[in-house]
Amino acid sequence: MKGKTKKTIAYILVVIYGALCTFLYYKQTQWTGGAVYESDLPAHISMIVDDGWFYSLTALVYLAFYKLGSMGDILTAAFLGASSVLAVIFTSILIGESDGEHNDSGVIPLMAALVLNIVMPCYVKGMSDGRYIGMQSASIWHNSTYIVMKWLAILCLIYYIRIERKIDKELKVRELVIFSVLQFFCSAVKPSFLMVFAPMMLIFMICDLVRGVKIKNLFFFGCALLPAAIPVLLQRMILFGADTGNGIILDPGAVMRNHSAHPYVAAGLSILFPLIVFVFHIKEILSKKLYLGALIMASFGFAEYFLFSESGKRALDGNFSWGYAFAILPLFAVGLKILLCDIAKNLKKKKDPAIAIPIVESAALLWHVYCGIVFFAKLVCGTSYFMWG
Repeated sequence: MKGKTKKTIAYILVVIYGALCTFLYYKQTQWTGGAVYESDLPAHISMIVDDGWFYSLTALVYLAFYKLGSMGDILTAAFLGASSVLAVIFTSILIGESDGEHNDSGVIPLMAALVLNIVMPCYVKGMSDGRYIGMQSASIWHNSTYIVMKWLAILCLIYYIRIERKIDKELKVRELVIFSVLQFFCSAVKPSFLMVFAPMMLIFMICDLVRGVKIKNLFFFGCALLPAAIPVLLQRMILFGADTGNGIILDPGAVMRNHSAHPYVAAGLSILFPLIVFVFHIKEILSKKLYLGALIMASFGFAEYFLFSESGKRALDGNFSWGYAFAILPLFAVGLKILLCDIAKNLKKKKDPAIAIPIVESAALLWHVYCGIVFFAKLVCGTSYFMWG
């Protein structure tokens, strides 16, 4: 098949995915109760329209659409559908930012990005209470703030990689400004990404300082993240102010146990593919900064999810899981990048690694993909995202 034909097919698949997402979100805006097309979207719209609660920057978008009358639901669905497509497009760019391997005129990165945005946890009946609840995934279609945060967070990572690569040289003001603005808007939509990204960035900045990078460069790079703290502080006052009755508590494992009878098995099945890849390639992952960064983000995300809970009306809602949910995306991206390299080496008959390794890795990934397609298809057909049993 010619490259142009493959690229056309790839874009058609992305368009189909976007159309299905838009249909799904439109049906979710119509939800009034029951387990058909259930999602958080109506509640998010109601918070701003009925309660005047500016919990997220997306609230302003929903309010503007609501004022347009009957077209509001269609525009909301289109906005979220476009966000889902942007997540795929920017994921393909993120994949290409690593080292340019397997580019193939953008076809492979684009198809890989579509896969990364649809994979779901490996579901084993009896080992989890359902296909979603109690599991962790970067593929989420029921939470509107996460859907919008996702593509913004991917853009933040792209600009971070571009700036960090040149940290030894003179930094471009334009890139620092774009990076800072993206971080601000991403946090204003949902602060979860910043909670896993900032620790990783700090660790690497300390390492850069030790190896002799100019303090001036590190100072301005770090300052670019400061505006993102403003919406985080504002959202903390809104969500956890004294009059809300809500709070943040240290309660290790409480949320995980509340959502699953087998929380640690479910956690393992959620990231089975990258776990297998990491077992076979741990030295490579620890030696490459981008790969290690994905591991650090996921580690901090899981720690936050495991350690912290909320009190009050938000008790055991699992809102500290959103950062980890996103961090799973770059974790899978690293795993997929390594898998493609393993396959390429075997096709060139280098047999390093042994053929059995990419076969096992591929089997795990295909299981994630199958579960993702089943889950997404059920959502489009009206099944609640809870998807018990």
